[in-house]
Amino acid sequence: MKKVFVTTLCALVLCISNAFGLNYSNPESNNYVNEYGKLKLVGNQLCSEKGEPVQLRGWSTHGKNWQGSNFDDKNDFLGMKKHGANVARIAMYLIEGGNEDLNWVKQCIQWTNELGMYCLVDWHILTPGNPNDGAYANAPNFFSALSQWVVQNGYKNVLYEICNEPNENTEGTIYRPNIWKQIKEYSQKVLPKIEQNDPGSIVIIGTPQWDKALVFPMEDPVGEYNLGLMYSFHHYTCDQKQFLGLLSSAAAYIPLFVTEWGLSTDDGGENGQVCEDGGDNLLRICNGKNLGNQRISWCNWSWSADFRSSSALKGANNYDEWNLTQSGQYIRRQLMKGDVIENSSSSAYESAQKIYAADTSYIALEKYDKGGQENAYYEFDDTWIFDINKTCNAGGEFDHDGDCVDIGSTTEDGDGYLNLGYIVEGEWVKYTVDVEKPGDYFFETYTNNHTDQNVIAIAVNGKNGLVSEDGKDTYKALKLKTSGNGDSSGGYDVWGWTIPYAQYSNDKEKRYAVRFDKAGENTLAIAFMASCAGLGSLKFLPIEEPTGKKDINSFVDDSRVWSDKNGNIFFIASEKSLVKISNMQGITVYDEEINANEVANVNLSNGVYIVSVIGNSKSLSKKVIINNL
Repeated sequence: MKKVFVTTLCALVLCISNAFGLNYSNPESNNYVNEYGKLKLVGNQLCSEKGEPVQLRGWSTHGKNWQGSNFDDKNDFLGMKKHGANVARIAMYLIEGGNEDLNWVKQCIQWTNELGMYCLVDWHILTPGNPNDGAYANAPNFFSALSQWVVQNGYKNVLYEICNEPNENTEGTIYRPNIWKQIKEYSQKVLPKIEQNDPGSIVIIGTPQWDKALVFPMEDPVGEYNLGLMYSFHHYTCDQKQFLGLLSSAAAYIPLFVTEWGLSTDDGGENGQVCEDGGDNLLRICNGKNLGNQRISWCNWSWSADFRSSSALKGANNYDEWNLTQSGQYIRRQLMKGDVIENSSSSAYESAQKIYAADTSYIALEKYDKGGQENAYYEFDDTWIFDINKTCNAGGEFDHDGDCVDIGSTTEDGDGYLNLGYIVEGEWVKYTVDVEKPGDYFFETYTNNHTDQNVIAIAVNGKNGLVSEDGKDTYKALKLKTSGNGDSSGGYDVWGWTIPYAQYSNDKEKRYAVRFDKAGENTLAIAFMASCAGLGSLKFLPIEEPTGKKDINSFVDDSRVWSDKNGNIFFIASEKSLVKISNMQGITVYDEEINANEVANVNLSNGVYIVSVIGNSKSLSKKVIINNL
């Protein structure tokens, strides 16, 4: 019975695949480019020309001049395709064993296009790791000439990877702002060239420290271009598992492409090690089991007969299955499965935590969702398990169904908020919340005084949830403030409420809110995009002032000004006062007297206004932004 069921299921999957024009039993017959067309981004997701999600999967070539390399003939790409690949990455080394060769890249594009495969063109920098180094000075001209040629020939199969693995070539933290500054400077030279010739095309930008630090595109964006900008992540399964959470986290905020990964150590496997379990972990995330349920495309390194264990082939120029190495066999099995779609889902721990419209709300961080690893949270504990007799919860303050999320106390005697602690980059947690009313809720964070990188992101229903007070969502990650002046050696037990900020913004005083587009149950997620000293709670501020006599009496001793999303500005004063409102051109648009304890309002069009409330004993002035789009 089981055999019959499995056979029937396989037949059903094959029928579904064939219905969409793809035949995974004989991938050589597929023309992926005709099926998907010119790729584009829809939100964070790589999609077909029709807007349907697409996951590219294949191999990366080794450098053109390396021994055992196999990509100087159309059959080399046909060999990839017969094992299920729909994309080939063309690694053009500029220094190590290679050189700039525009004609070779053009030939590879032509061959892959004839085979109906996509072609990812990689400008392969490595040493030196600064993309602005003089050795790479011709990059703008190269991509200008290439993109012009691509459009002239009507090719729809080309994606551009403009800088492989920027790095400082030193070990330690991957949080390297200086490298990101170099990448931005370089990108601003290259991107306009591609945009001019091939607008809307997919361009993949490298990230600091060998394509690891995905936080920087979130907290310090490259800029806006008429291009589908994606960001690269590289991974080697035997010795880089500590970074995998960054991929899972960032999937909720930015478009991602794993342009290079291997089933080995990061030297390509000189020791012969192959770690298939690490491949399973990576591909689960790429298939959609991540914070944003993004389907992430990938290229395995490498399609060559190199001596290292990451190579796919035992010998050159033979693409029969028996000539595949252990790594090659593993990748072939994954490719021949075709589309595998997974999702990350969770449910409330006890019940949804309330977020009120007219009252302050607090999130109890220990009451994160049910669902376990990769569904309710992503936890990496290896660094923190010092004692074999200690549970995997390094904080030890709260038992959440035996989970390994580290819950501690914000004070030594345990009478404060319970906090998330022992945080490493890439960890995330979800909370089911019940939102009384949709809107933008300003928030504060309960933090300690220890100095750390302290960068967090917030997602709502799998997408970036942060917006600034002017309604924009340019910054997708914020810096947490310390509770005091900062302590580099301690401060873990000194806690207080703080306001996070965008550290790369020109206006560091600008407030940020979490946007809930719908009332009722929402999934709120907190992602730690860099190492963090701890987080005690989130406090959401009300989006509307209390109404009615009883509520007014609770704050009549102060003057207040606030606005709503319908273009209304409200004001109240504890004494008879004059209210003046002027726009940014200095023109007075409202000038009226209000009685003590009287709530008054005026409806205004979109814009920035200065509201002054002037009484006999006190006055206030406040900037108010109206944006009711």
